[in-house]
Amino acid sequence: MLTWLRTSSGPQILAELVSQNTEITHASLDALSQDYNATHHFRKLLVATRILPERNENLARLELWSADVLARLPQHQMKIIRPFAEWHIIRDARRRSSRGRYTIGAATSDRKDIRAAIDFLNWLDEKQLDLAAAGQEDLDLWLTTHPTRRRSIGAFIRWASVRRLTNRMAITAERTGLPSRFISESALSEQLKRCLNDDELPLDVRIAGGLIGLYALPVVRLVELTTDRFERSGDDAYLTIERNPVLLPPKLALLIQEQVTRPTVRSMVRPPRDGRPHYLLPGSPAHRPITAQRIVNKLREHGLEVISARNTAMLEAVADLPPIVISDLFGVSASSAHRWARFAQDSWADYLAACQSTE
Repeated sequence: MLTWLRTSSGPQILAELVSQNTEITHASLDALSQDYNATHHFRKLLVATRILPERNENLARLELWSADVLARLPQHQMKIIRPFAEWHIIRDARRRSSRGRYTIGAATSDRKDIRAAIDFLNWLDEKQLDLAAAGQEDLDLWLTTHPTRRRSIGAFIRWASVRRLTNRMAITAERTGLPSRFISESALSEQLKRCLNDDELPLDVRIAGGLIGLYALPVVRLVELTTDRFERSGDDAYLTIERNPVLLPPKLALLIQEQVTRPTVRSMVRPPRDGRPHYLLPGSPAHRPITAQRIVNKLREHGLEVISARNTAMLEAVADLPPIVISDLFGVSASSAHRWARFAQDSWADYLAACQSTE
């Protein structure tokens, strides 16, 4: 607490709020300078201690960022970007948030879509063109210098075409890239053995590595797992990843049970005892999960593969189980599961050859 008082800007934020002699709310914090490293962390402490109610911070930060960016646009761009941002991007974000599916990755992608639209209009201004007069050759020219923005600008071009702001430009959706990063089956097996047996590894690293290697869980979904999804029935233990319980290997079950009964908490602010399930891998404060990037960094620090291990685990899973089972158990969309199955069937020989060349 003394360190926080001496080194954090949180006390200054608190003093400013108290001096206003009004109730501390999310809105009063939103009105402050949005230094996210300070204000965002201070907000998390207030939520953790139940001074403020929980909200989808990914959505709220997108809305604050968008309002700030829009306020600095010239009027002729504002007329186009505001409805795109507010009625297309943010409205869809609110819909996803209401279903509990709006992640930090989704918010980052939405910001890129808005930023790409602004950058394209800035480029058109430099060329002394307006959106209605620009043609396909102009869009193609912009993409030659911004090749990584193809997906982001596609959202804006399709939206503008539907609203007849342009009828001379179109962009085709990029084909979803097939996975290219794998490790060999033996390497995945060795990594799993480390996670299940190496007591020198941190407990959260062992659990995360085990769930990735066995069930091909993406990290962004892994960190959202809560303790109520783990249950025992006799000698067996189950983890409900999506809708159906999945039988756990005994060693992984013991690791998860230890985490549930004696969680590793790195914050003075403990999760409240309100009967609600806690996160299996708590962050700081502990009422929120550890961030996906943090667990990825921890896995890599201990020499454990993440993306390539998940790809290999998924390839092995679709080789043994029908796509519909993969979808039901692991929470993968049906289309994604079928795409993986086709990829495994078409590329199994190439995959095995690639694995042998890396061993």
